[in-house]
This record gives sequence, C-alpha cells and structure tokens, in this order.
Amino acid sequence: MPKLFTLIWLLLLPATLAYGQATCGNIGFENGSLSGWVLTNGQVADVGVQTFFQSEATGIFENGHLLTQTSDGNDPKITGEPIPMVPPGSNYAIRIGNVTRGSRFDRIKTSFVVTADNTLFQYQFAVILQNPNHQLHQQPGFSIKVSSQSGTIASCSFYEVKATGIITGFQAQGDMRYRNWTTGAVDLRNYIGQTVTVEVTANGCTERRHFGYAYFDAQCLKSEIKQDLFCPAYDQNMRLRAPEGFASYVWSNGATTPTISIKPKQGDRYWVKVKPFSSLNESCEYQLDHVINFDVPGEPPHQTVSICEGDGYTIGDSTYRKAGTYLSRIKRGPSVCDSLVRTTLTVKPLPRSAHNKTICEGESYTVGTAVYRATGTYDTRLSRTSPLCDSIVTVRLTVRKVDLILTEDQYVRPGDSIQLKAVALPTGTYQYNWLSPQGLSCPTCPVTWAKPDETTRYTLTATDTELNCQHTASVLIKVGICMVFTPNAFSPNDDGVNDVFYIIGSPCIRQIKDFVIYDRWGEVVFRRQNFPASEPGYGWNGTYLGLQSGAGSYPFRLEAEYENGRISRHQGSVLLIR
Repeated sequence: MPKLFTLIWLLLLPATLAYGQATCGNIGFENGSLSGWVLTNGQVADVGVQTFFQSEATGIFENGHLLTQTSDGNDPKITGEPIPMVPPGSNYAIRIGNVTRGSRFDRIKTSFVVTADNTLFQYQFAVILQNPNHQLHQQPGFSIKVSSQSGTIASCSFYEVKATGIITGFQAQGDMRYRNWTTGAVDLRNYIGQTVTVEVTANGCTERRHFGYAYFDAQCLKSEIKQDLFCPAYDQNMRLRAPEGFASYVWSNGATTPTISIKPKQGDRYWVKVKPFSSLNESCEYQLDHVINFDVPGEPPHQTVSICEGDGYTIGDSTYRKAGTYLSRIKRGPSVCDSLVRTTLTVKPLPRSAHNKTICEGESYTVGTAVYRATGTYDTRLSRTSPLCDSIVTVRLTVRKVDLILTEDQYVRPGDSIQLKAVALPTGTYQYNWLSPQGLSCPTCPVTWAKPDETTRYTLTATDTELNCQHTASVLIKVGICMVFTPNAFSPNDDGVNDVFYIIGSPCIRQIKDFVIYDRWGEVVFRRQNFPASEPGYGWNGTYLGLQSGAGSYPFRLEAEYENGRISRHQGSVLLIR
C-alpha cells in the first residue's frame, strides 16, 4: 500500500519538490501564510480492499485547507473537551480535510534539506474522524509520513489511523473519534545533506457522507541535548534539556524526565533515550548524546575603593557601607554569565569636633546651615570638597533664661513711699537699671523706695554680667486719695508671692459689690459679691471647678461702693502666669 500510494503521488505531481522550502523557514506557518507547502485535494475511493486517492489537483476545494490562528478558538464539533485550532505555543496551524462530507481528501506536502541544525522534525496534530462503521478501507483516515530523496520512508516517520469503534489514543463523542493535540518527532540525523519530503493527508469516507479532518503544525529542531547557561563562578548545578514531545525519557543517570539537573564536571558524557508516543510508533527509540563543556572563569578583577563614613559604594545590585572585601555579581543578560568583581572597601572616619555654647533666651546659634535655638546636643555635618570627607561638629547648647520677679502693682497716697523689690533668677551677678527713675531712692538697685508725685510705671532691666542676657519687668504705682486698684498680673504657684488676684481699695471703699472674671470665650470662671477690698481671701486663686486655669489673659469687671454711697464701675484684664 505505501509503495502504490507514493507512485500515484509522483505520477500526478512530478514538480512538487519545486515548491518546498530549503531551510524549514515556514514549516510551522509562522509567517502567517501557507508558503513553502503544496496544497492538493482529490477524490478518495476504494478498490477491492484498498483505499485510493485519485484525481489529485493543486488548490483548495470547498471548505478544505484552512490557515488557522489563535483567535479562531476551539474546534466547533468537539464539545467534550476543548481542541484549540492552533496548538499551545504557536500562532498558526493548518486544518486539512473536508469538515462536512466524505469522498474527498486534502493533502499538504513540503520538502527541505536536512542540515546539522534541523535533524529533528517535530510535529503536532489533532484529528477528528467520523465513524460510519464501513469497512476499514472505506473509513475516514489520517496519515503522516516523511520520505528521503530516494523515495524511501524515513525510519519511524510513518503514522496512519483509520476511524474505528476504538482507536488507541483517541476519545469518542457520539459517532466521532477524536485525538487532541499530540506531539511526534522524527530523527533525521541519518539524512544530513539530503532533501526529505513531509506529506500529511486527511480524508473522509469513500461513501460520500462521513468526514475526516485534522489540524497540523510543525517545527525543525536540532537532535541534541541542550545545556542551559551555566556559570561555574556561582552556579552549583547545570540543567540539561532533551527535546520535548516524546512519550518517555531515560537518561544515563536513571532520570526519566525531559529535563535533569546535574553537578557538572568538564568532559562528562550524558545520554538520553527517547521514545515517541506508543500510539504513533512504539518500536522507535532515539538516543541523544552530550559532552559537558563550559568555560572555566578566571580570577575576578579586583578593585580598591575608599569611601567616607556614612556613605555607600554601589556595584551591581549591592551597596556596601562597612569596610571589608566583597564579591559582587553584575548582571549582564539572560544568555551571558554575570560578571564578578572583588572589591576591597575602606571607610574613612569623619573628622569630629565638639564644644559647649551658652546663649541668651531669644538668641540663636548657627553651625553651617543649621540654626539652633533650644537647649540640647546637636550633631551637624559640614560638607567639604572631595576627596576630603565631611566633618561632624557636636554642639552642647545651653539657652540661659533670666526670670525677673518684681513687686506687684501697688497704690499709695500722695506723699507716701513704697518699697519696690526685684529678684533675678538664676542667681548670679546682675546689673539693674530702672527706667523712669524719678522718685526712686536708688535707680540701679534691685531694692529701692519709690515716692511718686503721680501714678507712675517703673520698668526694671536686669542684665547678666556674664553673658549680657537681659530681662525686663515693670510695676505700676498708682497715686490717689480714694481709689480702687487691681494688679495687672499674678502667679498662683504657691510661693507666697502674688498668688492671688484680689482688689485693693482705699479705706474710703465701703465694699466691692460685684467682681466677675471671664475666660477668653466669655465663660465666667470666678464671681464674688459684697465683700471688703484689700482682702486676699476674697480674691481668685487661678482655679475653676477645682482645676487650674491655663496661663493667659482673663478679662474682669467690678463694681465698688464708696462710703458716701457712690458706685464706680471698672473693667480690665489680668495676666495669669504659670
């Protein structure tokens, strides 16, 4: 049968080889066309008990040859499982055979020259055959064969199947028998330098109605074990890969997977024996051999680098900040071993200096571009031009604050004197200077007597003789015969000095009829009525509802009743100091 089949083909198409492809360029239709392949069709008939393909002509008949692509989806007839019209990993394939009726056949054919780089012809196919239960030679069928240029069929290259009730490797759906995508391979190492011909045929039945068709794709590979990129400078294992698409693998080390991982030694030999799927040709077995070979790297280049403390040195994906010797890996791409560089890193310490500094409250101290105003210890990095390293200046800063406690505001009768007393903290040596010195017994003393002719505000400046830090406070002395007086500030800190804000009045004041203090939101925080003046026990101690009120200014109003019955009203604000 195969010899007669070949003879008919050669008689009908003597010029077919002229349409082949010399280098397998489009053997898998990946340029999106059918170029390089010869497409024919004709009638299928049975004579005696044999199948004959006759009236063969080039071209496409009815709904026969079809270039398929991934967007075409799955075969519409098979619903039991998806059969893609293009195999996974490809972009195109071809469908051959009439999909609606029998008595027709489709055939594709191409030729190429076998070289050392394409000695493995690998193909994929999926087949759908209707089973009408005719005689075997009348049934739909599918076949693949590879022939040498002398016309002989290449070893283990022929596969033929006819529709029957049960077909090895096929599934059933109703009256259809189908095989999902299957990979086969033909070893062509014995044909290097020769032209081989690939022929694929799909046919319906000889009785007109029942269809048979298939999908086909192919590629040319090298019959070899591939050695993955191995970089002995840092890789421990090497991966060896046999061609995919075989039913079984047996390696020289006993492994049975398409890929193995080994600890390589230069010159070691490995082989793998592969077998196609048994339903294609169970008697075929190919052995592929491989000799381990890799470049032995030399000593990695060495460099010496010096950086400043706190800096980093980056090479490849690594950044180093501490002194030492480092082996760095620099990526070069997926098909080239990464480079190794050995780096000896030294770290130069930064120059450091430290000093103490005291400033007055309100002043600032500048180091480089940094400005400091509060007590604390500060490290400032000062930039210097390379190759000099930056320097670190440590400043222990103290802010000197001078508090000046002064007699609270008072009133006196005309011609009377009153003592004014000031205390400067922290203790030290201070110079004192009273502004508005008229009526003072000592304008440069912290304690002095005042005898003003009229209401006078005396302002005192205390100067720290060590740092020249200054602080200023003032006191108001009111002069009058019958008057109400309120201090402008108080500090309820339980030190016995100015702890209570109360109303001071002349003896001519009969009583304070109403005294009200508000917070800044207008809420009453203190109120007292009908009480004598000049009594601290009737004043405000700076609390509200048992809690200390916050520092700040508090508005107040009061009504004072004189001995003659006259009412005077006053308002103002007092500063609560915490």
